[in-house]
Amino acid sequence: MQDTGYKIQDTSKIYIVHRASCIMYLVLFSLFTIHYLLFTANCFAQEPINISAEYLEHFGETNTSIVRGSVKIVYEDAVLTADEVYLDNNTKDATAIRNVVYEDSESIITAERMEINLDTRLGTLYNSHVFFKSRNYHIQGDKIKKVEEETYLLDKASATTCDTIPPEWHFKGKDVKVTLHENIKAKDATFYVKGVPVLYTPYLIAPLLKERQTGLLMPIIGYSSSKGITYKQGFFWTIEDNRDATFHLDYYGKKGIGKGLDYRYIENPETNGELWMYHLKDQELKKDFLEFKSYHNQRLPYNAAGHLKLHFVNKYDYYDVIGPTSKERFGLSAWGFEGFGFQDIPTKYVESNLYVSRPFHGGRTYLMSKYRQSLEGSSETIPQYLPEIGFVIDTTSTEPVYFDMTLTGTNFRRDEGQKGQRLDIYPNVYFSTGKAIKFLQKVGLRETLYFLKDPAKNQDRNIFDLRSTLTTTLFKKYKSFTHAVEPSIEYIYIPEVDQTDIPVFDGVDSISEASNITYALTNRFSFIKGNTEAILRISQNYNFLNVERPFNPLLTEASLSSKNLDFAINTSYDVYDNRITEAIASTTFKWDKGFIGIGKSYRRSTSLDQYTVEAGINSPLNIYGKSLPMSLYGKLWYDITGNGIQEANFKTIYTSQCWAIIASYTRRPFEYQIMFSIEFRGFGSIKIG
Repeated sequence: MQDTGYKIQDTSKIYIVHRASCIMYLVLFSLFTIHYLLFTANCFAQEPINISAEYLEHFGETNTSIVRGSVKIVYEDAVLTADEVYLDNNTKDATAIRNVVYEDSESIITAERMEINLDTRLGTLYNSHVFFKSRNYHIQGDKIKKVEEETYLLDKASATTCDTIPPEWHFKGKDVKVTLHENIKAKDATFYVKGVPVLYTPYLIAPLLKERQTGLLMPIIGYSSSKGITYKQGFFWTIEDNRDATFHLDYYGKKGIGKGLDYRYIENPETNGELWMYHLKDQELKKDFLEFKSYHNQRLPYNAAGHLKLHFVNKYDYYDVIGPTSKERFGLSAWGFEGFGFQDIPTKYVESNLYVSRPFHGGRTYLMSKYRQSLEGSSETIPQYLPEIGFVIDTTSTEPVYFDMTLTGTNFRRDEGQKGQRLDIYPNVYFSTGKAIKFLQKVGLRETLYFLKDPAKNQDRNIFDLRSTLTTTLFKKYKSFTHAVEPSIEYIYIPEVDQTDIPVFDGVDSISEASNITYALTNRFSFIKGNTEAILRISQNYNFLNVERPFNPLLTEASLSSKNLDFAINTSYDVYDNRITEAIASTTFKWDKGFIGIGKSYRRSTSLDQYTVEAGINSPLNIYGKSLPMSLYGKLWYDITGNGIQEANFKTIYTSQCWAIIASYTRRPFEYQIMFSIEFRGFGSIKIG
């Protein structure tokens, strides 16, 4: 009699089974658990387990089982294959040997041998390779122990994000600890590039499947002619999912050691904030430099909101001496939130303010304080808003009449100069009529009261302004484009008012007499093909108060935007001198592999006459038929009045599957900088420059 299947042998009986895959729920459930419990916590789910094999031997006397020949276990999205699986049903010890492969949605694991206890769910992998799909991590070790649900220990291991064999770079370390969904930690770690050791660190921590992980940041090494050799090291602390802190330690060969702290928190989209502090004791100048930045956004009861921004430095020349110490270190933008938009290098002053507002139907009220610190010297003469209270009625409509109003009370303080309080009341009435031709008339009345000190006196100012606007739109559709013409004319009148006895705290206190008319003609072109838009606007202002030269310069604004070309130009033409007084123009040609642009900036009043040239080539580059994963970028500012190159930036990026090299060169008058950066995918970057 010819057998139609494989023989399965018990110690006392012989059974015949079919060659095809079979479903076995008792013993085979335990066999699947050998590997599945090693890599998942959901081990008691009652889903069917599909197992195929060539032989199964069960020994009744010892209560042990062996599965041989192309063992394949499938459960949900997990698949385990091996040549043999041994199971001791007494101790729940199991062993899978030869060609062990496990794959699920997160990882692919290969090993020569695997041992596990089904009760403790702990085990060991031998000669194994683990690939984590999410961040493309490859981890290889002779012996991997599972000591907790998602924690693995390796005596020695190597890790990389390179897919090539051998990898283009990797690190080797001792006492390696891998925590799924968290991080990789290692001691005595050495980085290798093309098999050559290039960097050693006594301790390494890298994120695994998460972006924000506690650990040392990659160092930045460089050189500056004013600061000497620099070494910057940061430590990132993930306090909670919604808050973290970064500690910075900067070494400057000529200056000393700088210490920085950045603390960030997000309670919800409307309540968040950040704090930055930095200190450097300058050994060269024998001075202490301190910077403080912070902001907090807060949702308050009764639909109110508060915003606090603080920015101080203890020396007005802080940024001239040290530079932007918080650049690329401060800001919630990485979390998708915006703060107050601090400048890396402020020019004239730094500003702190507090703003609390509460909206109501048709308007809002607010309380605001503002303090400005000069970066050009003393701040004693700067008027400070301490505080300002405002009441705003937004434009409301009972057609054809509109109305809005602002009422502000401000207390100005400063150490030197006039100080006092100002009450400003500014209601506006609008009248609008017409459909094809629209007419808008605005009348504003302004009453400003001053209660001054040093010397003590009271002043007031009454002023009104008129604004009349006439607009219409004409358009016609052609076969390939639509053309719209928008003529407009506007007249503004503000009478002359004596303001000689009024102090100038801000722009509210200096309102110039005006009587001028502005006429403009705007043409818009929208092309059906190519997603092309073009605008041409010509405008001029006629000043009735200037008898000798009533016509202001003729302004021309034009732009063209299309798939392959961007063009923009703004010019100011003096009709009396018959010359261009200002011009800003740019043209950019674009294609799939890059762009090239040229720009012109000219201002007669300041003798500015400058050209810019900008170009970029996207990766990959084709050189002599060979494709290189490299991109190039450069921009040059050149002054043709004799000052030469004002700034030049050049940058190239070579990108591989698991690493990138970035080289940049920056030149300014009396200064240049070279930066060289190597970025390792998944492990940060090393910068030298």
